[in-house]
Amino acid sequence: MIAMKMPMTPLREGTIRLRDGRRLAFVESGDPAGMPVVFLHGNPGSRYMRHPDDNLTYSLGVRLITPDRPGYGLSDYQPERTLLDCPSDIEQLANMLGLGRFALFGVSAGGPYAAACAWRLGERLTHVAIVAGAAPFNRPGAMEGVNRDYRNAYTMAGWPEWVLHPLMAMHDRSVRRNPSRALSALMAHCSPADRTTLSDPAIAAQVQGWRSEASRQGIRGMRREAAILVGGWGFPLEEIRSRVHLWYWEGDSIVPPQMGRYLASRIPRTVPHFLPGGGHFSLFTHWKEILTPLVRPEVSEAIP
Repeated sequence: MIAMKMPMTPLREGTIRLRDGRRLAFVESGDPAGMPVVFLHGNPGSRYMRHPDDNLTYSLGVRLITPDRPGYGLSDYQPERTLLDCPSDIEQLANMLGLGRFALFGVSAGGPYAAACAWRLGERLTHVAIVAGAAPFNRPGAMEGVNRDYRNAYTMAGWPEWVLHPLMAMHDRSVRRNPSRALSALMAHCSPADRTTLSDPAIAAQVQGWRSEASRQGIRGMRREAAILVGGWGFPLEEIRSRVHLWYWEGDSIVPPQMGRYLASRIPRTVPHFLPGGGHFSLFTHWKEILTPLVRPEVSEAIP
């Protein structure tokens, strides 16, 4: 059963029960009658991750549906989950919402999940986008272009969970205790373009909001996701048949463009968007450009 509430803003929250009994929480924003697009958030992230201007999403004719992954926000934790558990959750959510075919995009740590959905759901998806999305780490040169702090973070993600858990819990307590200081620390390691983007009060509030919601149940979801991110993906990228738009920026040292170029070399039908400048948070400044090809077939088909 879907529980909905309709606040004054164009925002709808709901939960569903999956076949295995887990609760999956989601938020809808934009145009309720628009083209459905499922958005897979980053890490840490939550169902509240989106562009802060819902009117922009509405004007594009997008019905944006953003679920919490297991252990994030209000979605129940799923022990030992893998990338390939995600497509089933997304398909069940789509069925419960009465969706036929739909578009999908994932940002940052959500990128691998978007690839998994593209591989498993196939014809159910109209278009797919991976935005500053991580590529597999079990390959030569996987860390090329990654800044020192995130190189350390990716390395630590492969540590045993019993070692990683207390470190992540301590960091999470620090972030929750002082969100402004945490945002300033993040900005210190971002590109100049990202620092400009994150200086926008609306975007800063959005980032702090989804980050806080991510660990409302604790850090088990994030801890499991860390292991997933640096582990094997479990499916061949070469078998993805969906058309996949790849969005990367040269200024991004969190998920540098070499990761996108690796995906482009493996996924057969990609539309590359490798752009100068920018950074990891260029999602916000290119929101319209990213969504438009996903909901307007004539735009997407015009791209070679």
